[in-house]
Amino acid sequence: MWIATSDQSRAIDRRASDEFGIPAMVLMERAGLAIFQAVREMLPNGGSITVLCGRGNNGADGFVVARLARDHDFQVECLVASTEENLGLDAAHQCKTSLVHGVQPIFCNDARWARRLEALGSRDLIVDALLGTGSRCELKEPILTAVRAINRSGVPVIAVDVPSGIDCDTGEELGESVWALRTITLGLPKPYLFQGTGLDHAGYWTVDEIGFPSS
Repeated sequence: MWIATSDQSRAIDRRASDEFGIPAMVLMERAGLAIFQAVREMLPNGGSITVLCGRGNNGADGFVVARLARDHDFQVECLVASTEENLGLDAAHQCKTSLVHGVQPIFCNDARWARRLEALGSRDLIVDALLGTGSRCELKEPILTAVRAINRSGVPVIAVDVPSGIDCDTGEELGESVWALRTITLGLPKPYLFQGTGLDHAGYWTVDEIGFPSS
């Protein structure tokens, strides 16, 4: 199996849409379903989960997870490390869809944001959908506070594609990073899974191909 860098991963996403006609939203639905299946494996009898979403495509995947979990009667909390106005287009679309299904996102400019981060330790499972494979710079607020709260909680974490705060290509930490119990990486394995801090922080990792054409 090939290993894909962050640039190669973006190219695969782009080609899947442009050359093979697979809409980005379809890929996000498949990614969200893969993560949700991992949630069900870890909590077969249901329970409480908190999904932490960023403003980009990783966050969009997180909104899909929150919606699917809500549809299957999990107790779902969705904390968004962005204001609603700053969400990317795909994340904004998935956020609106999740609202229709009863998810009630709490954005970082909401007075409840800090309180809910402090209460993460009471949850059964956390899904880290804050940052994706394109992250290169040291963590800034509100992501940094969210990552610290996740690690402080002591709750098992599933990371979407890459633990937030890990450089996808080098495996090095971008100041601080999430300690995941499990990571579902999408499409192909990434370099961070084999080197640097990423080797440890990814936990038990698996690959979900989400339907990219083999060519």
